[in-house]
Amino acid sequence: LQMKMDGEEKVQAEAVILSILSVNQNGLPIEEIMQKTGDMGPKVRENAVNSLLSSGKIEMLQGRSVGSFSLRLRRGTQLTDATAEEQLVSLESKRKGIWIRDIRDKTGLSMQFLRKILKGLEQRKLVRAIKSVGNTKKCYILHSVDPDDSLTGGTFYSDQQLDSQFVDTLVEICISMIENKRKSAENTKDILLCRELSFVTSAEVAQFISEKKISKVHLSVANCERILSIAVLDGLLEQRADGSYRALDQATRVCAIAHVPCVHCSVYNDCKAGYAVSPENCELLADWLEMF
Repeated sequence: LQMKMDGEEKVQAEAVILSILSVNQNGLPIEEIMQKTGDMGPKVRENAVNSLLSSGKIEMLQGRSVGSFSLRLRRGTQLTDATAEEQLVSLESKRKGIWIRDIRDKTGLSMQFLRKILKGLEQRKLVRAIKSVGNTKKCYILHSVDPDDSLTGGTFYSDQQLDSQFVDTLVEICISMIENKRKSAENTKDILLCRELSFVTSAEVAQFISEKKISKVHLSVANCERILSIAVLDGLLEQRADGSYRALDQATRVCAIAHVPCVHCSVYNDCKAGYAVSPENCELLADWLEMF
């Protein structure tokens, strides 16, 4: 009979807490919840809160000061069958992961206790450790969540290392495809139409790679745009304002500024207006300007 009464008391306590949080969508500090449930026994309140956290009905948020926290109705991905401390840790581990020291600062938990919690979460396959590209920090992320590209480096990275051979191959394939597009467009007698037909969109490049089964890894349009941007920077392709691409003719691939005499001048650092060596009396610059 006593167990039945305890169970009913717990259910009622959970209902009261849920009711309070339902009218406070942004959550409430635990201190305010304690005030609003002053007629509730501390043990009953604690059991009700832990039960709601474990079932994923509510979630725990970091408070304004270290060690304090708030509660609110569940939002987003939550862990089930987790203690209050584990729930607090897991909330910080999203797609971009979180460094263990950041977890400590946000939760207020001691490093020793935090390592114990993380080890338990890893063993239960609720979170996993992952090394971030570009630094040696070990971040933690929810086990069921795919890490953000900022962590893994994305499609062009393997084991946190840039696969430069894969990237170079894709650049060559993309350039070849766009060059063939330009050559086929040259058969058109209309000059303006010929130029228009020589442009290719990044979506067409992505479709070409997919249809030809060039890559075992799926390449999105955004992935292809990253590859094409390399070719643009190398002066192999030109990009229009609408985002389409066109292969540059071999004769036009050298940037115009590369022909400016100042770029190759051996006394460039000594050249100043009004000095013995100056743009006003530079024969090389004068000859170059006569070309235009």
